[in-house]
Amino acid sequence: MSALAGHDWWHVIDLPDGTSTPGGWDLRPTAERIPWPDLRGARCLDVGTADGFWAFELELERRGAAEVVASDRPSPFQSRARRRFELARELRGSSVRYEECDVFEIAGSYDVVFMGYVLQMVRDPIGALESIRQACTGHLLLLDTVSLPLEAIPAPLARLDARHDGREWFVFNRRGLRRAVELAGWRVMAQTGVLPDVAGPAPQAQHASRSWKYRLGVRGRACALRASV
Repeated sequence: MSALAGHDWWHVIDLPDGTSTPGGWDLRPTAERIPWPDLRGARCLDVGTADGFWAFELELERRGAAEVVASDRPSPFQSRARRRFELARELRGSSVRYEECDVFEIAGSYDVVFMGYVLQMVRDPIGALESIRQACTGHLLLLDTVSLPLEAIPAPLARLDARHDGREWFVFNRRGLRRAVELAGWRVMAQTGVLPDVAGPAPQAQHASRSWKYRLGVRGRACALRASV
């Protein structure tokens, strides 16, 4: 579709005409592994939406959410991502509403909050989880990077400066991610094993710089969990 050209899509997002956006990451297989709660009639929030994959996933008829809000903090990256979000929303005929908001400033009341690959981007991950808890009346769905080297150690751990460039702060092992959620006052109801990231169909030049993450096992694996207040 010509409307998709000229955009550096982050996610693969399905469109009604049977095509999809040429994103660098394909999270559709991951979506089938998420421990979803019953979303029928729920008011949902997607934190750190980028170009909107999880917000649109929450909106799917088979999931049954009544209302979906997509949020992200203002930044040069997100201003570009928001243009992609708005285009995908238009092409999908979506009713998802976008709000510009930092994770530490979330307001309102939501039955279900989805937070994907956000904790690794904040200096205070436990504080971010506490902030979300103030706005959530039901379930948190958390998807984040896990470190395979740290997985070999039978203790809850986090690694600082995961990418060595100051753009990502912490990466946990699965035990550490669970413990961080519990320290923020949540009850963990379900947790997955290690989930492999899947590259999307973006041109090689677009995501070649991301391929090192697979080799190092830093960003190439993730874990999902469901917690409740």
